[in-house]
Amino acid sequence: MRKTIIGIGIVAALATLPFLVPAIYHQFTAFPKSIMIASGPQEGQYQQIAADLAKEIESQLGIEVKLEQETHGSLDNLRLLRQGDVDFALYQPGTERVLDPEHSDSSEFQPRFVANVYPEVTHWFVRRGSGIKTPGDLVGRKVALGEKTSGDYAMSKLLLKHFGLKESDVDAQYLSFVDVRKQFAAGELDAAFMTLGTHAKTLTQLAEEETCDLLTIPYAEAFTRKLILPSPYTIPAGMYDSYPSAFPSDDVQTISIRASLLTNNGVDANLVEAVTSIFLSEKFLLANDLGDLVDGGKAVAMQKPEFEMHPGATAYYDPELKPLLPTDFVEATEGMRSFLVSSLIAVFLLFRWYASVVRRRKEHWLDQCIKSLLEIERRQVDLDQKSGTDDCTRLQKLLDEVTDLRQGALRKVSAHDLSDDRAADCFLEMCHALSDKINAKITRQRLERQFEELGGRLGK
Repeated sequence: MRKTIIGIGIVAALATLPFLVPAIYHQFTAFPKSIMIASGPQEGQYQQIAADLAKEIESQLGIEVKLEQETHGSLDNLRLLRQGDVDFALYQPGTERVLDPEHSDSSEFQPRFVANVYPEVTHWFVRRGSGIKTPGDLVGRKVALGEKTSGDYAMSKLLLKHFGLKESDVDAQYLSFVDVRKQFAAGELDAAFMTLGTHAKTLTQLAEEETCDLLTIPYAEAFTRKLILPSPYTIPAGMYDSYPSAFPSDDVQTISIRASLLTNNGVDANLVEAVTSIFLSEKFLLANDLGDLVDGGKAVAMQKPEFEMHPGATAYYDPELKPLLPTDFVEATEGMRSFLVSSLIAVFLLFRWYASVVRRRKEHWLDQCIKSLLEIERRQVDLDQKSGTDDCTRLQKLLDEVTDLRQGALRKVSAHDLSDDRAADCFLEMCHALSDKINAKITRQRLERQFEELGGRLGK
């Protein structure tokens, strides 16, 4: 009965596995109910990209997406990622290296690369009528360098160094895009360095307001050769306005650096893979005029990452490297797997202990049976020793005791035990041997008695 119950339990456990494993897998790999995306400064292209990406994620994945509105730029977005306050953020590569070179990577959440987004182009604006034509003309003038946690500010510091100037050589203003436009319109600002996407709303507004001009950055090619991440870039004439007058009026040689979509190592790999697929889909790229990614595809999307690539993004770029089970699922179930393995080991040891106890109990009653059998054998030795004695009755009684012992043993063992347990088999053989011996004595005594009776009759 006990073996039947154990067997039923094992079968039931095996039957539930096909339902239990998918349930556990789904629990650990299901998308979260909501996520947060850090956008960027007002009138910048970060806001537009983040808002459109949020809509696509909500539409395709059914996840509520919240936007961290009007952050103060790349360094602020990176800080939010490291704190685990947002799941995705847009970032200008190199910003942290310039603005916070002493940063320690001791936080739990570390930034991970997802994809390049678009070229952020550096624009050197000067107020019309300011007389600024060369970098040396900036000395002592009011120059907007961007907000202090923005990629604008990081690039502005690099440009000032490229121009042979210090930040203290200019009247530095740390302004947002909106404030730059307002101060140009009010005639309160002499120049500004703005690094942003060419589709940013503030650029077309500056062109329409006709308050400033766009200058070429001297020796832009040399600047990009000194650094790894920036690349040369040409702003074509009429890029921001072509009628009634072109703005800029001529091609402008400048530099660019690709904005990146980042996440952190705490975000589920399945979610990152899905978001990467949405972001790099032709529909999303065309809707947001991301022509470089349309033309260059994955090769451009994964070019020059500043941070380690997230496993979810790796799975999208190179599906052949995708593991059988998601990394997050493996890590999340590590404790459960350790518990299951420990439990199996414990069950195995318990089974061995139980089998040992059963075996000892079986040996105990076999020992008793063997002792009883040896006692019967000892008693039968004293019988049928002399001719003329009649021990048939006592020998028959001993034979019945052997039969009882054998039947009792057979009731306690199964056919499986008889094939595997040599001790039980040996005991039964002993019973058969002793029965044969007693039967032989009984037969001999009966024959002797019959011969005596026959001899008596013949003598008469």
